[in-house]
Amino acid sequence: MHSGNFTYILSRVKTFSVIFAVIAAASNVYASEVLNQNQVAPKLIEEVGKAETVWEWDPYYSSVSINIPLTSKPIPTITSDNEAVIYRDLIEGSVIPRFMLLEASIYPMPVLGAYIKKDLSDLFERGQIGNSKINIVESVTAGFQEPWAVSAFFGNIAKLERPGEKWQGINMGYTGYLFSAGSKHIKNNVFIDDIWREVEWKIKGKFDYQDEKMSWSFRVGGKFHNNSDVTDVVYFGIFRSNLHHRTKILRWLKNSTLDLKVIFSQHSGRNIRNELVIGKKFPAENLSFTPTLDIGFIWDSPDQYSGVLRDQNNNTLTLLFRPSIEF
Repeated sequence: MHSGNFTYILSRVKTFSVIFAVIAAASNVYASEVLNQNQVAPKLIEEVGKAETVWEWDPYYSSVSINIPLTSKPIPTITSDNEAVIYRDLIEGSVIPRFMLLEASIYPMPVLGAYIKKDLSDLFERGQIGNSKINIVESVTAGFQEPWAVSAFFGNIAKLERPGEKWQGINMGYTGYLFSAGSKHIKNNVFIDDIWREVEWKIKGKFDYQDEKMSWSFRVGGKFHNNSDVTDVVYFGIFRSNLHHRTKILRWLKNSTLDLKVIFSQHSGRNIRNELVIGKKFPAENLSFTPTLDIGFIWDSPDQYSGVLRDQNNNTLTLLFRPSIEF
């Protein structure tokens, strides 16, 4: 590669990294303010039969949900600092659903990517790196194949608590069945009309302590499309993110992110899409925020689509690049 081309690529990466890092930081700053103004939430969940509203803000996944108890029993507490014990106890208590959770979600960065490609096409084209197939806008905004969703969760909820910990963060775990639906599909940063439905079993949770934040999700499910040109699929996914302010940066399980999703066609059983993101967080004692960097790829098979939506016959690889700031 000529030095001129390398300089061009580097300048493009830096430019778009700054743009999207600023967007990510703005989202997280707003999230921090919202959570600071709603510190009563942990107290509400201790009240028997009390519905609770929960907000979640993130550049890639933002949502508002309401937890509705289906029985008069209080939310149980899992007291442990062992991940395996937390996962085990969440699964053991998931046989009979005792809570319903209604949620509306939007995925800001994928929506932004579609908006840029449609209404700011010059900016999208400037994101193209030379003669390669890599586009910075696509790399930073890819991930979700839908712009928004409405969901209903039926299962169990547990408060998470570390032994001897008095920190009043929102620390919750969920296990059960999630039913979701939406009206749009995203293909190559373009909105496509498609009423879709999704059902999955999942175990997820998050805790927020003074020295550590962590979230995770393990799920299996299926997705069904009214648009006959979009393939119905089954999948499994694993997500884990950890931020620890008092550990060595080189500890691979600490201050790291792993997000894996493997998707198969319901019709042929073939693997038609894989998503892998690996990230690292860089906490510093003198900073009130933590720089993060996630990189990965999305592998797509042409068998995801048929009819007018099948516009290629070869597999494609989309690189992911997500600089951000976490508070």
